[in-house]
Amino acid sequence: MALSAYISFPMIMVAGSILFLCLIGTAILGSMIMKGKGNVPLPWHINLARLTVVVAILHGIFAMVWFFGW
Repeated sequence: MALSAYISFPMIMVAGSILFLCLIGTAILGSMIMKGKGNVPLPWHINLARLTVVVAILHGIFAMVWFFGW
């Protein structure tokens, strides 16, 4: 499952790339809110952080599936 190739990349790599983009997006959004730049409400940052946690758990599951060979 973790190494099944969709769009010619293993799922663990796709999930890791999405996780990295979510982390960067959450940090940028938090920085914008703290500096008062842009008109971004705080719930957007909170929801993006929740999405980041979900993607991180999914990426971790893929890594365990690959490592343990389930």
